[in-house]
Amino acid sequence: AKMGLSGSLVGLAVVYIAQTVPVSIYMLKNYFVTIPYSIEEAAAIDGASRLQTVRKIILPLALPTLMATGLYVFMIAWNEFLFALLFLAADPGKWTVSLGLQQLANGIEVSKTVLMAGSVVLTIPVVVLFFAAEKMLTEGLTAG
Repeated sequence: AKMGLSGSLVGLAVVYIAQTVPVSIYMLKNYFVTIPYSIEEAAAIDGASRLQTVRKIILPLALPTLMATGLYVFMIAWNEFLFALLFLAADPGKWTVSLGLQQLANGIEVSKTVLMAGSVVLTIPVVVLFFAAEKMLTEGLTAG
């Protein structure tokens, strides 16, 4: 409360970062250890600096894994409910979609069709992102 994070989107973002960074590091580490060191050695022999090796060789190889991890982190943050409730319940203008849907369900009498439509709206961004990056995601999940 003294830091001013209670009731703010910044506080919620800090919690989401603290929640997802360890999982992301674990997922990415498991992929990066599978990249043979000989690739880096070959780039060094060809005259590439460490930065060029990372930018032109390692990152393109890791792109599917980075996409899979990014989508996973997005899904965690998008579907998360508890921290949004704890941080933002007092200010309806800052509610996340899942928090707003839950508050709508607990409010006045609302038809089930409205709640189901809200649930569909809640899932649309994740489904769109998944289909947009499906090929890279399957490569990324099987790579690491």
